[in-house]
Amino acid sequence: MAERRMLSKSLLMDNKFLTLSNDSKSLYLYLLMFADDDGIVKRSIMIDSVLNATNKNYTELEEKGLIIAISGNDEIRVITNWNGIETIREKLYSPTIYLNIRSQLYLRTDYSYTLNKNDPSVFSSADSWVTKGRPKNIKDFNPLIQQHLQEVQDKDGISTVPVQDKDGTCPSPDKNRVDKNSIDKSRLEQYSTAQNSKEKINKENNYKYINSSSNGGMGENLLNGSSSTSSIENNATTENGENSGVNQDAVSSLFNYLNGISPTDIPKDNKRLADVFDMLIHNGYEIEDIQLGIDNIMSVANQMPQYQNEQSLTKLLIQHLPEYTKQILEQSSSND
Repeated sequence: MAERRMLSKSLLMDNKFLTLSNDSKSLYLYLLMFADDDGIVKRSIMIDSVLNATNKNYTELEEKGLIIAISGNDEIRVITNWNGIETIREKLYSPTIYLNIRSQLYLRTDYSYTLNKNDPSVFSSADSWVTKGRPKNIKDFNPLIQQHLQEVQDKDGISTVPVQDKDGTCPSPDKNRVDKNSIDKSRLEQYSTAQNSKEKINKENNYKYINSSSNGGMGENLLNGSSSTSSIENNATTENGENSGVNQDAVSSLFNYLNGISPTDIPKDNKRLADVFDMLIHNGYEIEDIQLGIDNIMSVANQMPQYQNEQSLTKLLIQHLPEYTKQILEQSSSND
């Protein structure tokens, strides 16, 4: 491990860093100093005792997206934007000893780490990137993203994002055939996670969220421990599972917003995407949070030709909008 690490002004002026508590700022700087050349660091009793760091400080860094916690391993943390912060020459680079941890990481197009291999901006696994010499001068990520998607499909046997043919035209049906039960299960798990997270925030922090009104406006509703009102009760469904009409205006406004920034129009009668919008509203997410989730996905999709058609863009939104909207809510809650 190197004896010196680089700190840039851009890091110290980043909003994520500036909004940390002072104890968490100190902890983050120490983690940067003691991380290995792959940005992986083991939690140290020495550091915790010197800084009086607690689990709360680590959680704050995780919620800001500055570090990544590894499931089942409370000792190891990964610096999310390590490759953007540090530049280590190849002849000085020493691989991590935590190879089992690095094997779980993937690289986004900004060279930050993620554990989500299905993130639409992932272009390579961390292991593969290191094997290729850790290049940071990549001009065109599209071929790498397509290669990564193909590798994920070959490994898992299913594809959650369309994969282009070699000629770059339309996707082949065989390549993009997805087991419906697998997708439905994935979506239900995402919805359940988002709902549980939302309910926890409401109970512990009296978090404010809004329900759609009959005219498409949004009425604010403060939930507390004694209230029996829920977003699901206020946005009731009929016995046959169809919307009662309470959310129709809000869903329609989300389609209008999406089509206003999308390269292609997605019909408002697209039931699967409408169900995603409706579910997010049922779970209490604000329209503004959902719109920001759409913005984040579109910022990636607009750079990739394979998402310029209605079918592939719709699939991308269905797969990732719950996750991205949840991230917006968590970031907003942590900033508050």
